[in-house]
Amino acid sequence: MKKCFTIIVILAFIATSVPARALTNEEELKYGKEVYLQIARSVPINNDPYMSFYLNDMRLRLESKTTMPFPLVVTIIDSPEINAFATPGGYVYIASGLIANCDNEEEVAGVMAHEFAHVKKRHIAKMAEKEKYFTATMVATMLAALLVGDAARGAVMAMGMGGAQAAALKYSREDEEEADREGSTLANAAGYGGLGISDFLKKLRAGGGDKLYPQYLLTHPYHESRIIALESMWARKPTSGTASLFPYIIARAKVMQNYKTSGLADNILVKRYAQNSKDPVAAYGASLYYSLKGDFEKALEIARANPSPYRDLFLGEILISANKFSEAVDVLKNVEEKVGRYYVARAYEGMGRTDLAVATYNSMAQYAPFYPDIYYRMGMMLGRTGDEAAGHKFLGLYYLSKGNYALARTNIEKAISRYGINSREGIELMRLLSTMDDKDKK
Repeated sequence: MKKCFTIIVILAFIATSVPARALTNEEELKYGKEVYLQIARSVPINNDPYMSFYLNDMRLRLESKTTMPFPLVVTIIDSPEINAFATPGGYVYIASGLIANCDNEEEVAGVMAHEFAHVKKRHIAKMAEKEKYFTATMVATMLAALLVGDAARGAVMAMGMGGAQAAALKYSREDEEEADREGSTLANAAGYGGLGISDFLKKLRAGGGDKLYPQYLLTHPYHESRIIALESMWARKPTSGTASLFPYIIARAKVMQNYKTSGLADNILVKRYAQNSKDPVAAYGASLYYSLKGDFEKALEIARANPSPYRDLFLGEILISANKFSEAVDVLKNVEEKVGRYYVARAYEGMGRTDLAVATYNSMAQYAPFYPDIYYRMGMMLGRTGDEAAGHKFLGLYYLSKGNYALARTNIEKAISRYGINSREGIELMRLLSTMDDKDKK
């Protein structure tokens, strides 16, 4: 709870700088980045490569079918809560609990597209233009509820958020309906179909979500008319593209959530596997379950017999966890998925083949902005090989992505010193350093 109060105070401070007038795109982007950096340094960010790579591909697929006022940044919050929300400047947050509670890719895509529509139509920025307390109340309430549920929500209310303020948090019915139309149209254009958000809302309603999460955490009102309108817009049809990995992503989210909340005392996927060992998703969930428990012999036995077309990918990760790095490289070398390349690099790293590990991570540098672990691993390895300039650069980028300005600044300054202030790399890093606002130094 103490951590939650700290987050709320930080966000309240940010809110005082939001002007009660029309926000320019530059101002909205600036405030959105400030909120993002505070969230990055204050809440648990999910660091799972499967979910990170897959949701970024989903973002790109959706983003390619629309024009946005800002580049979209999707962050997965490590929380069992069922929630997603957008903040100013194109930042969208999705709880891992939402992924674990989806049945298919269409539901996640529908939720993402709905949030993207709020960004595109600047619904959040328009609230800021009307309400001087917009960021402190709306973002803090959503974040607190996302993290620790009702207790934190009550704490925010106790800090002065009255009924009128709570009402201001809700999107207007017109905004919600517009986001439904725009989001479902976007999801359909991207090949996911237009009924994902409707299916997700119905699921929450059927499961009592409208009671557990009042008004969808005060921002997404449940209107039966919204579901009816969406179902009248779209006919159910098969999705285009390949979504065959996604059932395993959902299974992974479920097992990981179980591991973090109950220590894997019980798991439904293990029971499913016991009933049908030929079910590839259940087999994956069971192998991951035993791997997390440290029973690698059982995990490998199940993984090797898994009939899934992704068997080698799953087996390679477990082999790395079991410190069987050479075998992992042999298994993963022909895997095409990006996450497979990441695990090949991990295996090379475990073998002590720093040269191959760095080369593989370097080939994935374009993915580091949404999966910063790549920055960190490159920074540590390059530093150990004697390339201190590059090592500090990548560590600086890693800490910057985490919102830790003190360590980011320290590493970037060391990189500049080693590259030379007049070198091309040094000049680029000086520009980056100049964007780090002094007020964010801790």
